[in-house]
Amino acid sequence: MLAPHAEHEHGHHHGTGVRWLDIIVGLSAMFISVVSLVVSIQHGRTMEKMVDQNEKMVTASTLPFLISYVGQLDPVTKQRTLHLTMKNGGVGPAIVEWFEVRYKGNAYGDLGSLLRACCGDVLPKDHHGLMYSNISGTVIPARETVNFLEFEPGMLLPLQESVDKARKDIELSSCFCSVLHECWLTEFKETQAQPVNACPARPHEDIW
Repeated sequence: MLAPHAEHEHGHHHGTGVRWLDIIVGLSAMFISVVSLVVSIQHGRTMEKMVDQNEKMVTASTLPFLISYVGQLDPVTKQRTLHLTMKNGGVGPAIVEWFEVRYKGNAYGDLGSLLRACCGDVLPKDHHGLMYSNISGTVIPARETVNFLEFEPGMLLPLQESVDKARKDIELSSCFCSVLHECWLTEFKETQAQPVNACPARPHEDIW
């Protein structure tokens, strides 16, 4: 009689049958897996650094920086004149949330009340030759200037002199933001503008 034919098992064992070789193959597979994991983690960290650097570059390219200064001469005619100027010295637009002018500690939101407080004894009824600009709620492009108080050359000289003398008691402050909604408070002094999460509120009648 014929002996029954034994069926061959079909398992998933991939060993070579040589123990030391099987060990080497297993260790090699583990090593490759570990190396792949390390490479993946390092790649993720590298991408995070690149994203962070790109964000910093975008932020740096949109930073505004407000400064204020006083001019005593007309840049064209070279005649004596007085102008109080705001400049955005940064590389991005400055969104001016508010701009405040104080004289002897009190805020004045319009030119007339400021002039009456500082220079009422020489204030003429006719302000012809005197111009001013509101700053609050405006956007000052990078490298642009705005004269928020300006006398025409040769006009209202007594008032110019009175305003010039009063400048020692005039203080300015502002809160401005970048297009990325990063905001700063400044008093236009030697100290740097202070970053804030949001501009603090100011009474509408107190801002220029």
